[in-house]
Amino acid sequence: MKVTLSLTHDCNLACHYCYAGKKSHKNMTPDTAYKIVNFALAQSNNNQPVQINFFGGEPFLCLDLMREVADYTLQYAEQKQLDVELGVTTNGTLLGEDALRFLIDYSVDLCISLDGPENIHDHQRVYPDGSGTFKDVMGNLKKAKANLPSLQVNTVFGPSTLTSLPDVMDFLIGLDVPAIHLNPDIMTQWNVTDCQTLGPVMEQVADRYIACYQRGCELAVNLIDGKAILFLKDGYKSEDRCGMGETEFGFAPSGNIYACERFIGQDDDPRFRLGNIHTGIDPKRRCQIVSMRGNRNSECVNCNLNTYCMNWCGCTNFHMSGLSNQAGPALCAQERAVIGAARRVFITLAEDDLFVDHLLRYLPNERCDAVNENEEVLNYG
Repeated sequence: MKVTLSLTHDCNLACHYCYAGKKSHKNMTPDTAYKIVNFALAQSNNNQPVQINFFGGEPFLCLDLMREVADYTLQYAEQKQLDVELGVTTNGTLLGEDALRFLIDYSVDLCISLDGPENIHDHQRVYPDGSGTFKDVMGNLKKAKANLPSLQVNTVFGPSTLTSLPDVMDFLIGLDVPAIHLNPDIMTQWNVTDCQTLGPVMEQVADRYIACYQRGCELAVNLIDGKAILFLKDGYKSEDRCGMGETEFGFAPSGNIYACERFIGQDDDPRFRLGNIHTGIDPKRRCQIVSMRGNRNSECVNCNLNTYCMNWCGCTNFHMSGLSNQAGPALCAQERAVIGAARRVFITLAEDDLFVDHLLRYLPNERCDAVNENEEVLNYG
């Protein structure tokens, strides 16, 4: 179960690609937040931890509320003997001493948005007056890194920064953070040239990943790791696929319930709204939205990468093709590029103990002893 609380629609930045909607001063109330936590923990099956993520807007504009909700959540979970993981995604500009103390005291996983070196980051992530945020973010990232061993960095790339991605990787690797999340901008248009460029760029990302392990340095990159583990699992399983409206929910400050946090926006679009935490989920609406998951693109059926492709992600499909159950050509190009890069990483490092141990931490019950048995992966052409 994954639940995202969008604590506020307000933000102190004006990033060009934001999918969180127009800024407003709407904040979640404590009562609404507590009811969301009750809902999330009531859904727990005790087999998997409940993930509760704080989001926005900029969640650290609501630090006091975040602290109250975290305290309530952990007390509730302890009483019910439930496993809960808390996380927050932030633009990184408001990480003062109080914020760091909160993260440490409540063992909250921190993900900071950082799009690369200064010239790239400040092209996209700016204050309302247009000035860059890089120096502020970097100063706070260094403080966070010294105190938080699970620090993650989230990097968004799009057509305008795609060819710079290898240089961005060099920069991020140099930060020596535990985990790097590379996320393509799903809110923009990717043209044919952009899609053709994805393959060579991702191969350069793979080069840097491989080089790290060959130097004896562990590296976690979501796009590479997420596909590499599929070669151990023989593709996505049913439980890996889109859980929008069933095991994944996003909550707007108003308490409105959405099938995924990427549908919250400005909280003014009813298409993926399930109900409100104060009045409940509309079961008929929920069934309708759950039925809109998956991928009905006939071109994908016989593709030999289908098992390894994320063409089932409802929010990605919706933002890139206009339909939650229709994978578009840009996603196809992205997935082909990433799968190809991860395939080469997997083959090259299959006998590297550090890499194998790294993958097995994702899949503790799996074994990495059958690389050459994955013929459909190795020879997909």
